Amino acid sequence: MDGLRNLFGIVLFASFFNACAASESRPNIILIMTDDQGFDDYGFRQAPMQTPTMDKMARGGVRFDRFYTAPACAPTRSALMTGRNYLKTGTAAVGFGAEGPHMDEYLLGEAMQEAGYATGMVGKWNLGLSDAELPSRRGFDEAWPIVQEEVRSYGRYTHYNAPFFHNGRYAGIEEGWQVDRVTDKALEFIESNKESPFFLYLAYAQPHEPWLCPKEYQQKYIDQGIGPEYAMFMGMMEQLDEQLGRVLDSLEKNHISENTIVLFLGDNGPTPTTRILEQQPDGWFRQTGDYYSLDKEEWARRNPSGFREKKATGWECAVRNRLLVYCPAKYTPRVVTEQRTLVMDIYPTLVELAGGLRPTSAPELDGQSLVNLFKGKTEWESQDYFTAEAGKPKMHLREDGWYYRFSEYTLPLAERSSCFYSGDYVIVNDNGVWSLYNVVDDPQQKADLKYQMPKKFMLMRANYYAEFEEILGDPHAFSDPIQELNVSNGREGYLEMEGVYRVKGKNSVTWANTYFHELNAAQELKVDVSESGEYAVTLRALGVPAETRLRFEAGASSNEFNLVQGKKFHSMGRVRLDPGEQTFTFTLLDTADLKQVGKMGLYSLSLKKIN
Repeated sequence: MDGLRNLFGIVLFASFFNACAASESRPNIILIMTDDQGFDDYGFRQAPMQTPTMDKMARGGVRFDRFYTAPACAPTRSALMTGRNYLKTGTAAVGFGAEGPHMDEYLLGEAMQEAGYATGMVGKWNLGLSDAELPSRRGFDEAWPIVQEEVRSYGRYTHYNAPFFHNGRYAGIEEGWQVDRVTDKALEFIESNKESPFFLYLAYAQPHEPWLCPKEYQQKYIDQGIGPEYAMFMGMMEQLDEQLGRVLDSLEKNHISENTIVLFLGDNGPTPTTRILEQQPDGWFRQTGDYYSLDKEEWARRNPSGFREKKATGWECAVRNRLLVYCPAKYTPRVVTEQRTLVMDIYPTLVELAGGLRPTSAPELDGQSLVNLFKGKTEWESQDYFTAEAGKPKMHLREDGWYYRFSEYTLPLAERSSCFYSGDYVIVNDNGVWSLYNVVDDPQQKADLKYQMPKKFMLMRANYYAEFEEILGDPHAFSDPIQELNVSNGREGYLEMEGVYRVKGKNSVTWANTYFHELNAAQELKVDVSESGEYAVTLRALGVPAETRLRFEAGASSNEFNLVQGKKFHSMGRVRLDPGEQTFTFTLLDTADLKQVGKMGLYSLSLKKIN
């Protein structure tokens, strides 16, 4: 029955698309997302910083000032690409093998492809980095994500000399400023697809720390009395703004500006802290190990709206952002202040603009289209919204002796910062401390109404828990990562160790790798194998002590092998794999230095098909 419904949805989709294809009025769409740009990170809000292009879009477009994201980057990007609350999608954290949406999620790029659009993605992906999770496999015809070759989790914040993948394969380091190179590729995509409808997802990694820009940009603000670190941030924003100007100029140059809708947003709130970098004689920038946090006066200048806290919390500064929609030929400039809108609303908005539909088998959307608000209509029913700081997934010990990383215990509400919006109110659970605010009258969240309005507080708290229970009921919520092993066209398969779904004994999982902490400790990955055959397997591991021995089990194969001290790539022998989902198990058998083995990082697997 599900198959028939899916077929009906696809047929309906195709029929609708064929009707729309005859029309030449379907707009091009450019979706621009920046990283850690807060509500007030615009020149018109934060003097003396200059962002004339952003300011032009804010004043000449439709500006949504009650627009809400998730508190951190991967959660917001997952909500953006799925149209669903990120907690429902399988995205559970930033890093830790928990960034990628479930493979059965129907991403925005796929929907735009089905609507007949040429689709492109450039910049920071941040939604899973195993082969099947890269943007070229999730709906984008032309994809240039910033991804490092060996440890793919790294590289996204390399603001100078950044590494790129191109359509699923490593393409090398591009010399110069990342923001320039990303824009170059965006302009190439626009130029190549200007004759037919296109969708470009342009995801800048700026201004995420470590703050970095050319010296002349920084010096401009130092000369105006701004401290060197804050001046670096302001210069970084100005450099980003100039690249946005190049994008808008390209639309004019190619005579497509009147039929191109540009959407612009930040992924979450700002942070006051940056790592300090130092340029080396070879031109590369290296971390010094030092940090800088904006002082009270600097933070007040960066956050003139006075929103509470910062990114990665459940407070207003973390989740309230702006959405700019710029196409003067289509939409009259206005500021939308009364309607609360959500990042999940962008997906159905773009699909409607493209004249597309989703297959009926796709998961139900949480967002609603903003198109009528673009046109000046005011009818809108703001949806309730639950979101939370993600953090490291919390393991849970079950009766079988294994610690599971993804379950109803993954997000311990009493140990994280979370919030629930309904009407004019928000209830905040900040590590078990509750408070209630009217964010329309009190956007700075100064007046806690918990005791003043006890009935409202109890109702909001009950609805908070009810909403979370509904999220937990979604089949993709906190689901185990299943990485796909696909070696078609002779490629080498790549799997990330941080995606382990359960461990036994003393282990730990960090942002980009895993560790053993005792003998006979075990770690397990779920892998969906596309092709049967014999595979040569290589493990990337650093910090290996002498006489360290592991057992690797996959399918019907079981190999024991020694890691080589001082090496980073270690042969694990050959295994025979059948197609379909299976488990890869790693067990620590022996080592000469148990203390040192706790510092041995396991990063990734590469698999090459032999026959």
